[in-house]
Amino acid sequence: LFQAILAISAFWAMGAVLASLFPPLVKNTLGANREVATLFLALFSVGIAIGSILINRLLAGEVSARFAPAAAIIMGLFIIDLQATVNHWPPLDGTLDDVATFIRLPHAKRVMIDLLGVAIAGGMFVVPLYAFLTTTVKKSETARTVAANNIVNSGAMVLSTLMTFILVQAGVSIANSLLLVAALSVAAAWLAWQLHLACD
Repeated sequence: LFQAILAISAFWAMGAVLASLFPPLVKNTLGANREVATLFLALFSVGIAIGSILINRLLAGEVSARFAPAAAIIMGLFIIDLQATVNHWPPLDGTLDDVATFIRLPHAKRVMIDLLGVAIAGGMFVVPLYAFLTTTVKKSETARTVAANNIVNSGAMVLSTLMTFILVQAGVSIANSLLLVAALSVAAAWLAWQLHLACD
């Protein structure tokens, strides 16, 4: 149970890093406005939903973490590709692109595909873990288990956000800070693998 909570916390830690990096990434690195940031959030929402449906189909209603390690690694690979794309972004001209202008840029589709890929893999990763969390304890202990999970998740989010702040203050670029998410995805994959070995 604690392994599941730790794996879920790793997922939320990745989400916290991405959420803290999105505003400066969109404005200062990609040269886009708030509409594009909203588009990114919409892609994440759609991707998580797609990932949830896909993993439900793959597991056919079974509660299992066997696909979670692969999903976490896939998240990391999409993040690495996103980091490489952003690092090679053309120089900015001082204006902020709207959605219509942004999606016509040469590398924009690759960025959106990477974000969608991260979200789909994220949905495939975290949904089975939540199912495991809520179905492996007695009903009388479910609320306490979810509360404990939320506390650990919050701690992981605060810690990862603090790590991101330290990296940026140390001079690490916004783009390269994305590699923290890739590193967290490896940790999430290992935790999910341990859960799979223990319970599946």
